[in-house]
Amino acid sequence: MENNNLDLDFDKISSQILGELDEAQKAGKNVPESVWAPGIPSNLKEEDKVKKDELLSMAVDYLMINVVIKYGFKIEPGFPRSDFPNIMMKKDGVKYAVIVAPSIYPQYITIDDKSRLNVVDMSKKAGVVTLFAPVGYRSVDSDRAKAGLLLKGDLYLTTFPGFIELNDQPHQSLSVRDATFWRPKL
Repeated sequence: MENNNLDLDFDKISSQILGELDEAQKAGKNVPESVWAPGIPSNLKEEDKVKKDELLSMAVDYLMINVVIKYGFKIEPGFPRSDFPNIMMKKDGVKYAVIVAPSIYPQYITIDDKSRLNVVDMSKKAGVVTLFAPVGYRSVDSDRAKAGLLLKGDLYLTTFPGFIELNDQPHQSLSVRDATFWRPKL
């Protein structure tokens, strides 16, 4: 996997979300709260940060709940798992191998061309469609978001623009700005 910076400015989004949460709380609704005060904690410990394996687990869970189950895919035996493909699913007689790529803002994780071509080649031989699933996480707190911190017990945004179907061309952009997304139909 490769790291690429995603140069988005979420200050406005943070303000809007925090405003909406504040309004919901004033209306008497049950609103999630961060266990962290605003800003970057001065006594931050490594165990306070979401670890890479936890991030992958969060992303796989997100996809399983919000895409796989919601859109009626059948999960193949032995999945989900921590190595590639992370999810094997089937719908309408078509099998899909899903490579889940979680990242923490401002990073955006992609797969390099050599690895992509290897996976696509193996998938083609097995009659499977390979999908790349970029799942992004970002703290609602602007300071923590800019610092790329995802802390346990914090509020964060999860973004998933859709699957990118991997191809066997020598180069393929996996940028969410350039990609054509594959989205399942209900």
